[in-house]
Amino acid sequence: MEPVCTDCGIKFQREPGYFLGSIYFNYGLTALLVIVVYFAIFFGTNLPQPQVLWSLTAVCVLFPIWFFRYARSLWVGMDRYFDRTGNPPQKDDQER
Repeated sequence: MEPVCTDCGIKFQREPGYFLGSIYFNYGLTALLVIVVYFAIFFGTNLPQPQVLWSLTAVCVLFPIWFFRYARSLWVGMDRYFDRTGNPPQKDDQER
């Protein structure tokens, strides 16, 4: 991951553990997706339970890996929206 944005100069790594909040986006959307897929399979098809279990397990493993960077960008966007004064772009950061 880049240390600063090439367009606006915002620092992405503000302090250690900054992106821990993105885990909530990733976990929450994964849980919501699994619930929706489960009910869609349960009411929409006649699949055997072991096949449903393996399908949902695949969703639980693969979706968070794919959604990882999007969760981070949502976290940065939320942080910038609610804390507009917390990390103004620095002149030094834009020159690098």
